[in-house]
Amino acid sequence: MKHDKDHASCFLLPVSLLMSYQVLARKYRPQRFEDIIGQDHITRTLQNAISEGRVHHAYLFTGIRGIGKTTLARIFSKMLNCKEPSKEGSPEPCNKCPSCVEITNGSSIDVQEIDGASNNGVENVRDIRERVKFLPATGKYKIYIIDEVHMLSGPAFNALLKTLEEPPAHVIFIFATTESHKIPATILSRCQRHDFRRIPLLKIVETLKGIAKEEKVEAENDCLEIIATEAEGSMRDAESLFDQAIAFAGKKLAYDHLKELLGFLDRKQLNAVTRSIISRDADGALAVANELFASGENLNRFVQELLERFHDLLVIKTCKELPLGSKILDSDLLKELASKITVEECQQWFNMIYRGSEDVARTKFPKMVMDVLIVGLCQIRPVRSVDELIEKVEQLKSGAVPQSAKVQTSPTTDSRPPVTDNRSPVTDHRTATVVPQDYPSFIAWLKLNKPQVASFLEISLGGDVKESRLMVRFASRSFASDKLMEEDRKAFVEKLAGDFFKRPLKLEVAFEAGSEASAQEAKKNKHAEISQKNRGIKDEALKHDVIREAANIFGAEIKEIKIK
Repeated sequence: MKHDKDHASCFLLPVSLLMSYQVLARKYRPQRFEDIIGQDHITRTLQNAISEGRVHHAYLFTGIRGIGKTTLARIFSKMLNCKEPSKEGSPEPCNKCPSCVEITNGSSIDVQEIDGASNNGVENVRDIRERVKFLPATGKYKIYIIDEVHMLSGPAFNALLKTLEEPPAHVIFIFATTESHKIPATILSRCQRHDFRRIPLLKIVETLKGIAKEEKVEAENDCLEIIATEAEGSMRDAESLFDQAIAFAGKKLAYDHLKELLGFLDRKQLNAVTRSIISRDADGALAVANELFASGENLNRFVQELLERFHDLLVIKTCKELPLGSKILDSDLLKELASKITVEECQQWFNMIYRGSEDVARTKFPKMVMDVLIVGLCQIRPVRSVDELIEKVEQLKSGAVPQSAKVQTSPTTDSRPPVTDNRSPVTDHRTATVVPQDYPSFIAWLKLNKPQVASFLEISLGGDVKESRLMVRFASRSFASDKLMEEDRKAFVEKLAGDFFKRPLKLEVAFEAGSEASAQEAKKNKHAEISQKNRGIKDEALKHDVIREAANIFGAEIKEIKIK
């Protein structure tokens, strides 16, 4: 028995060692307004409100997790009840007086922090209503901080309305929530709302560097940037990930440690796939994808990071400078790749990966779907811009040969006499080229500028421009001819024709001789054919044995037969 006790005791650790460690998110929690990161628009507002004596009775702090809502609520509470606030510059709590110390430790009687998720009933709110009647014990204000306030029930919100509208002068409510849209409008209208922003990536990296220096941890800059990226704007998430990484790797944090811990992809492999897709090398891209699959990597994560990589390419390609506070990994390599592609190609790749990511996530065969996606990405051809295509069309219309189409030909003689055209040409001011002034040229011009109108005119047999008339001929009446004869559309076409031919023109729609009569005759013959067919069906029905027997049974006479 003694042996068992000795054996068990070897696994026990000193209590002081187990209880002394404090996580980084709590250890480095801001205690002053100036320590708050990325929320200057809110800290300034609150400090000015204190300085000018314009403190509101209810505040709503809203934003994503881990960006300082509850922390700023505590600092604001300390400032309101501080015995010795700073008198120089912006107001700051002293963090030394008994009131500040108690709020920091969470033991203050005058500042109550309530979890809205577990105290969401109407009875809990009624308890608050009873307690607000009493004056604060030591401070100037009695402050209630309700976290995750959106979790309160409907009756609980209703019970809070009257107190929130006309609270005692010594009471201040501070609500914090990640989902402000779930809070009733009657509550929102009684609060001063402050929207917290995501913390910029560079500020998170800067903060992590300071923490690493304090903790005497050697961390590669790439590691801190990856942690900040994974945190998605949340300082608390970044500190928690950094804490986890230190526990895993010790005092020296390298890129390989973080890759193994978080399970993200090797950037070298990701860059290799990106380069292969841009160079249309399907073999190389599939080879890297096979390596990732064989090593057990998450294919959903791979497609997600590939999507992010082409997003970064698009940003680099279109923006002269990166958005404020943003950071793109491997920016030098991406700048090199971006110089080889167009914006249109990058958009095509991004859209294709985005659609493919959903297929990879849903399918039972992610590897096959991913391979097909990669092959498709490598099949995208270089895209020519619309401006370039228009320029080539204009060159063809003006009779000029595009540079790419010029070939060496031997001189030939043409005995045909030159064709003269006395009509005055039209100048297209966009390219300063001379456009022939005839009906086919008008159709070509419409295809570029008003393709919908051109589609109606193309159905016609042709057209002529004579003096002040634009004549369009059709074989017979049709949907297109009817549309052109509508007043508003007719006026629109006349305006376009006037712009092109540089003189007012009247649109006239004509039909080939005899086409109207032929159409009417065909319609008449069709009706006669249907009538004759219906008569035959009725005669067969009257002679049918079942019909005649039914008439005999009921003693009825068949007067009419309807065909549906």
